[in-house]
Amino acid sequence: THKTSKMANPFHPLNNNAQEPPRSIDDYLESAYRHSSTIRHRQGLLLDIVHHWRYYIIFLALGIANSGDSAEIGCTNYILSSVNFQHDILLKEGEDGDEVDFAGRGAAIAGAHFAGMLISGLLSGVLADIWGRRSTLLLGLMCNAIVGVLSVGARNATDLCILRFILGVGLGMVIAGVVTLCAEVSPPSKRGRFMTLVASCYTLGFLYTAFWALIIFRGSGSGNWRLFMFINALPTIVAASLVMMFVPESPRFFLCRGKTKEAVHVSNVIATRMGYVDKLLTEEELTQYLSQSKRIGDASYCAKDAIKSHETVETSDAVVEENLLREVWLSLVGIKQLFANGMFRSTIPLQMSYFSLTLMTGVMQWWTKVFQMLDLQTDAYVLSFYHTLAQIPGMMLAAGLIDSVGRRRLVIIGFGGGSATLMLLSTIANTIKKSQKETTGSGEDYSLIVLGLACVYSIFLCIAWVSLECLSAESFPTKVRSTGRGVCVATGRMAGFCVAFLYGPLINQNRLSYMLGLASLFAIGGIFMSFLTTDTTNVDLQDHWDYSTAGGASNDGENGSHERQTKRTSLAETKQSKYFSIESSL
Repeated sequence: THKTSKMANPFHPLNNNAQEPPRSIDDYLESAYRHSSTIRHRQGLLLDIVHHWRYYIIFLALGIANSGDSAEIGCTNYILSSVNFQHDILLKEGEDGDEVDFAGRGAAIAGAHFAGMLISGLLSGVLADIWGRRSTLLLGLMCNAIVGVLSVGARNATDLCILRFILGVGLGMVIAGVVTLCAEVSPPSKRGRFMTLVASCYTLGFLYTAFWALIIFRGSGSGNWRLFMFINALPTIVAASLVMMFVPESPRFFLCRGKTKEAVHVSNVIATRMGYVDKLLTEEELTQYLSQSKRIGDASYCAKDAIKSHETVETSDAVVEENLLREVWLSLVGIKQLFANGMFRSTIPLQMSYFSLTLMTGVMQWWTKVFQMLDLQTDAYVLSFYHTLAQIPGMMLAAGLIDSVGRRRLVIIGFGGGSATLMLLSTIANTIKKSQKETTGSGEDYSLIVLGLACVYSIFLCIAWVSLECLSAESFPTKVRSTGRGVCVATGRMAGFCVAFLYGPLINQNRLSYMLGLASLFAIGGIFMSFLTTDTTNVDLQDHWDYSTAGGASNDGENGSHERQTKRTSLAETKQSKYFSIESSL
């Protein structure tokens, strides 16, 4: 099963005479990025991007993949408001003649992809931890590209619900791969910024969809919704091509699979793409680091045995593929480990934060219809486009503040600001409804107010999502990072599926103030849940299975977690502290 070659062990901690302690993958990527930073200061940012485009294109590919996801999610907001779509798909016979069914068919279409994401949120996270982040991402992108094109030919609501459900499965795979892969190939000091930049491409996907909706549906919304669906699938097709050509697998994934040789190779590929060729990482150095730090995961049997016996182990790919399904099943059963040994203190608050934020975000599926129902003078599709543009400052604020203010604080700020804005919108919607009953006015005086509040809501929503995605990606050990995120995301998708059938009937009954008020209350619940999460700002990613593996008690709460995870001050100080702690234990 395993090929082994014994060798002398000059890298045992007692035999270590080197002046510098061995580097971890985080240390190595940090050194490479700092080296490229000095070049950047001499040459300028533009030349640095030109010279090292093979590194930056990794994040561009991940960003476009994220854009494809948001484009597929956001398209329902526009097609549900299309007159032609309502006639072709949503129209049903009623007692008073034909009527548009938002409560049933509309809600089912709006929630179908959430149901798919609920299932894939569990399965794709496990798949990314066992099969690979890149492989899972590619599978999801190819699935979405095919389904997006097939949606053009949907004949009825049933066809579209089935296709949207399959699309949701692919969306879950893409999310599991993008966020985890981005976190694991980024330098630690800039991880928040790179993850925010990739997450900001989510906004570009919404803008892409809003732009084409404005072109195709502008005015009466009578444009060709099938053409819109085809154009909407193009970013996913582009992303699949770029990921296949330029994005490497995560070195941390290889490490947790016991493939230290592949982990070192990919780490060196990433570093050389940054222009770092001075002191490449070696398999011996990485093995020495793992031996000293004792951070190898319990499930990384191959690597753990290699370090214990000081042997080099190469795992047969055929054996890995043969046991893939078995490992997936065991990992699904082992999801309970996310709630054991004190890890529930991280998992449950994150799950509830995702649940609350998705309930708050459910309004986004109906914004264009909300603008139409408020009978504002400005075209609803124009308002939706401007509202989507507001995500740009939201992403810029999140990118600038996420490393200084902190992940958890930004989540709380996002929930709080979103709740206040939704409550104001609920009041304005109620006022407009009353004025429409008393007069024959069109509500034109409220257009700017409604748009302004909707934009502020969008900004706070972006801040909350970006910071929560970053927080969840850094809260779990490497071996179960995708699985942990998958569980949290699946919890949110369950909320998204259910809330579609709550908001849909309210839209049918023209109770916009109720819908917006409920979303505000959900956001208040998110504030309380986010207070219970553990902030991970400037904390190194964990390479151990659980807290007890890394040493120390496992149930000492948030303070203990921060004590166990060394804050990154400077690279030299971090290395030195690790080295001396090992010497003292020996």
